[in-house]
Amino acid sequence: MIDILIISPDSAHATAVERVIKAGETHHRVKTTNAPLESLHANQEGLDGIDLLIFDGEQMGERDFDTLAALLHQRQGLASMLLTPAPSADLLIRAMRAGVRDVQPWPASANDLRRAIDGIARKIPGARREGRVTSFVSCKGGSGTSFLAANFGFAAAALGKRTLLVDLTQQFGEAAFLVSEMTPPATLADVCGQIDRLDPAFLDACLTHVSDSFDVLAGAADPAKAKEVKAEHVQRILDMVHDQYDVVVLDIGESINNVSIAALDRSEWIFAVMQLNLPYLRAGRRLLDIFRSLGYRSEKIRLLVNRYEKKGSIGVADLEKAVGLKVVSLIPDDSASVSESINQGVPILQLAKSSGVAKAINELARNLSPASSGQRGGILQRLLGKSSSAEASDKGEMKWKAS
Repeated sequence: MIDILIISPDSAHATAVERVIKAGETHHRVKTTNAPLESLHANQEGLDGIDLLIFDGEQMGERDFDTLAALLHQRQGLASMLLTPAPSADLLIRAMRAGVRDVQPWPASANDLRRAIDGIARKIPGARREGRVTSFVSCKGGSGTSFLAANFGFAAAALGKRTLLVDLTQQFGEAAFLVSEMTPPATLADVCGQIDRLDPAFLDACLTHVSDSFDVLAGAADPAKAKEVKAEHVQRILDMVHDQYDVVVLDIGESINNVSIAALDRSEWIFAVMQLNLPYLRAGRRLLDIFRSLGYRSEKIRLLVNRYEKKGSIGVADLEKAVGLKVVSLIPDDSASVSESINQGVPILQLAKSSGVAKAINELARNLSPASSGQRGGILQRLLGKSSSAEASDKGEMKWKAS
């Protein structure tokens, strides 16, 4: 999450761009101004705290580009983007010389613009994150919720998202051991027992660092200790990690109590994990009724079927009809690969990445937390790419003629 300032003499134009950015899932903070560049250059207090400037290039002249170059030279950590309806080669060259990082067409695809902005945001040092909280809840014991939550977290981290997994299960929290052989330095219960000491450094010392971008706060090993975890403790932890991680995964387990409700309230998505048999169908219906009584909108709840078999006695359509909700993902049954992953404490995406389970979890992570696309860049990047290709082609042709 970054702070963006849109600069345009046309207020309606600036507002339209602002709406496109705010409709995205990254929740960047956006301001607009119709102040001329010369005014901003002379009075730079309005740029304090801004990470990205977006300029309306429709009416920019040579003098504006000179002012922009001076401004960006003085604020070298400030990223910049130019929007233009007519990206001529001359304009692109002037933008490049002024220090503009990216040029995008406008009007353009809203997704393309947001993707370009998110790409710039990832490269800004110290950019604030906004952890998107995803919870995994079991409809009934033995559903494989912890395995899915832990491996989903690993998959999200593999996509370049800084990810934290918090094990909130009440019975012998084991999620950390599903993705790592390391003994956790501390547990959630330990952190909550010293909640007055909570700060980023203290929490970091309590985490299991599975990889550079994947951390785990282990669950309480003793159910008696788990009872010492309070809803206000969870709220405080989530408040602190909110801008430190891109993705926060909560393994809720099957207990619905004050602690789990506090976590579910903070969740953007809730995965209700089921299997296709009658006991799970009954339990799933009760769980979804609880969610509805808590006021959770249907778009927040995602139905996930684990250990799916095509030829089971109960089909996906039967389940959807019974609970009144669509299934968003089917995790195939592959007990051999899953058991091996659990026994070794190695994520299934590492141990058996070609398995159906690994592919399904990876796809789930991609759908909820899409990685940046390197397929399309801004106009400036594409122009430079073409120039490089043409230059290489010319060199190759000269070499061929010389020989």
